[in-house]
Amino acid sequence: MKRLKAARTDVLDPKIAEYGGRIVKTTGDGTLCEFSSAVDAVQCAGDIQIAIAELGAGNPEEIRLQFRIGINLGDILLDGDDILGDGVNVAARIEALAAPGGISVSGSIFDQVDGKLDLVFEDKGKQRVKNISRPIQVHAVRMEAGPGERAKPVAPAIVGSRPVIAVLPFENMSSAAEDEYFADGLTEDIITALSRFRELLVIARNSTFQYKGRAVDVPQVGRELNVGYVVEGSVRRAANRVRITAQLIQTSDGTHLWAERYDREMEDIFAVQDEVTQTIAAALGVRMQDAARERALRKNPADLNAYDCVLRARRYTVTMSLDEHAAARDLLEKAIALDPNYAEAYAMLANVYLAEYRFNSNPRPNPIERALAMVQKAIEFDPQNAYSRCWLAIIHFFLHENENFEAEAQRALALNPNDPETLAELGHYYAFMGKYERGAELTRRAIALNPLHPGWYHFCFARKHFAEHDYTAAIADVRKINLPDFYWSWLIETAALGHMGETQRAADALAKIRALMPDFSPRAELHKWNAAPDDFEHIMDGLKKAGFKEAD
Repeated sequence: MKRLKAARTDVLDPKIAEYGGRIVKTTGDGTLCEFSSAVDAVQCAGDIQIAIAELGAGNPEEIRLQFRIGINLGDILLDGDDILGDGVNVAARIEALAAPGGISVSGSIFDQVDGKLDLVFEDKGKQRVKNISRPIQVHAVRMEAGPGERAKPVAPAIVGSRPVIAVLPFENMSSAAEDEYFADGLTEDIITALSRFRELLVIARNSTFQYKGRAVDVPQVGRELNVGYVVEGSVRRAANRVRITAQLIQTSDGTHLWAERYDREMEDIFAVQDEVTQTIAAALGVRMQDAARERALRKNPADLNAYDCVLRARRYTVTMSLDEHAAARDLLEKAIALDPNYAEAYAMLANVYLAEYRFNSNPRPNPIERALAMVQKAIEFDPQNAYSRCWLAIIHFFLHENENFEAEAQRALALNPNDPETLAELGHYYAFMGKYERGAELTRRAIALNPLHPGWYHFCFARKHFAEHDYTAAIADVRKINLPDFYWSWLIETAALGHMGETQRAADALAKIRALMPDFSPRAELHKWNAAPDDFEHIMDGLKKAGFKEAD
């Protein structure tokens, strides 16, 4: 009894209060609690089991306290300070199904917290319990502990590591009722648009709209919803103009990571809503990925989980360096070993094999076939992943299957029209096919959505300007790319200088290609890259004028 009282005083009561719970009653060696948040209830239960295990770690095993915890979500009846009803009965029944030191939750709780906590749940199936007519779906929280070790919930390979974000209802700063609808619609559209980014977990509308009209404390929202980031903003209309502000805040310390203001004419309210939604979602998606990548880069390599490996690998794949692509391949293979069902790891590995095919004159055997096998695995595990569809489109391009390229490109864009990387990648390949306007359109959208874009976005414009015989503009675009190992930059510059009659400068650019690829064959490369026939001859003619004898 003394140890039980100490556990309640030192652990249970403080933890329940910390997570906003209410102790309804104690029953000998049991406690009945009520929480307004399923996430808080489960997180509190995990913390309690960890703390109880630590409290008894110094005692002989036969006298250590161990609790079972059951958690259910359901309607309750109030009887004074007591609570009654099926919601309580189910919690009591599934508590008995928990292992000593463990936690059981009902299916209704699992649906609320899945993907929001660093916990792994074991599906225990439907269980028949006393005095409940229907079978109850039960999940158990996996807890790990060796003798004398600190018990801890098992962290999942991916979901618990992904950034979790909540979009709070945008505040209407105007008095008009239609502006209230506009603010709510904008919030809902941003939630939907962010949900298309598979790297993010976005809290559903019904959870965030409970904060509508309330003054919120961001760190408290972070605790209540168990999110790392919050988006908040406001809408103000004056005459025929609307001003929208948005900001991204880190909940742990209230740090503002990003903020922007948008002033628009209100000629078409729905067009304004769509434009601002796309811009905000893209900016948030890029910033959240950057923040997650920075966190992963600070981790000890030995502590990386599958998601961290993918984040690190993405850093390497933005360059055209074969050494860095090899490092990315190692990280992605580790990610797949940690989680064999991780769709994005397979998709990025397909991209790495594609890079071997595109930029290496002596690649490992069958890189395009390897890329196809990896992207097919990615789509098998997640058919809605825009990156997978993007890389599949590009594989079709290199297989000279242009109709299949366009079909998969459209699928990728439909899955996430707000991802600047997908837009810019596909824009390049439309330009290679000779569809320069389509390529430029996608690239301009990518730049609008990601103003701090990498230099390689400009390659599409270099191709377009070269095709239009605007060689000065083409060279200016090439200079913005700033990837010294990207031989296509030097190829376009050499051909442009050849057409301009700048033989010495052309020779210098030609030397760069030779240094990067001593066995470079322009005809073979242009065929590999599926260049449009007119484009093919135009480039070859420029190389010939530059003194490239193999172009004869």
